[in-house]
Amino acid sequence: MFAFLEPYYSGSHKYFADGFVKAFPGQMQLFTLQGRHWKWRMHGSAVTFADMLEKSGEKFDTIIVSSLADTALLKSLLLPKMPEARLVTYFHENQLVYPWSEDDREPSKTDMHYAFINFTSALVSDIALFNSEFNKESFFAALEGFLRSFPDNRLTGKIDAVYKKSKVLYPGINTIPKSNDKKDNVLKILWNHRWEYDKDPETFFDTMFRLKDAGIPFQLVVLGEEKSTSPEIFKVAREKLKDEIISFGYAESYEEYKKLVALCDIQPVTSKHEFFGISVLEAASAGVLPILPKRLSYPEIFPPEKFGKLFYEEGKLFDFIEKFAENPDFSLRYEISERASFFDWSHFKRNAEKLLF
Repeated sequence: MFAFLEPYYSGSHKYFADGFVKAFPGQMQLFTLQGRHWKWRMHGSAVTFADMLEKSGEKFDTIIVSSLADTALLKSLLLPKMPEARLVTYFHENQLVYPWSEDDREPSKTDMHYAFINFTSALVSDIALFNSEFNKESFFAALEGFLRSFPDNRLTGKIDAVYKKSKVLYPGINTIPKSNDKKDNVLKILWNHRWEYDKDPETFFDTMFRLKDAGIPFQLVVLGEEKSTSPEIFKVAREKLKDEIISFGYAESYEEYKKLVALCDIQPVTSKHEFFGISVLEAASAGVLPILPKRLSYPEIFPPEKFGKLFYEEGKLFDFIEKFAENPDFSLRYEISERASFFDWSHFKRNAEKLLF
């Protein structure tokens, strides 16, 4: 019997946890905490989860721990009760290279502890799973310098052992059927990311403003949930682009979400951070062409040798879309949909079985 522990049960973490458990019916029990206060989750969730596991009365063979928890602390608490349990940490992100918000109350220099929790979690795990090669390699590229920043006993000798037990397990995605609706000649542009700073909505909407000012016709679908902390640019865009907007905000249902995504032609991506890219792949599965920066996880997910014409040069997103609008090229629509299907839940299950069973 497996246990899956998700301390931040929201957004992509919830999406993955639910999909993982559903892929292995009857073999996995899910334990969750609410998706808020991520720093406190990294400090305290292990204690809460240890109590949950004990109260469940189960003796778990394998315990999968999401990366916003302290696996080392959890192991110390579980060892007397479940000494044979295998511990697996799944890294949705890593705090060594996660971009910090300028609005964060604590400067990054005071938050080295969160990166250290990631390191010790991987250190004590039987397997450390990352959601992409980019996530894994960026973690290890930053790790030695991070450990050397400490005054002594820097632990760099542990890196090789951690690397050897680190593997990649891509998340699954829910694929979206292509739209059968007849499309007009107006370019339909999609945003379906979180409304947060790390997705760089400022660059996205500044590009939309420039398209409008240049007289380039387009329509806009903006999906996602508005929160009290959402960047101000979303309110500005809702007003400035009111004549272009088809939909703006949270879809009433998942069916409505799929319909709106499939309606679109292109999805310009501006993210400062992406360790995988679920929302990009969902849209790609519906034949929406991602317009991508050549960095982060995107060259791994969409190999440039096949999809090179979908990548734009840094700082040149407006130029790319302007040129595309003048001469639309949808020749890769089928191939991009096929590529996305490679990451569906059936593929995920086969890959997870190879690594965990």
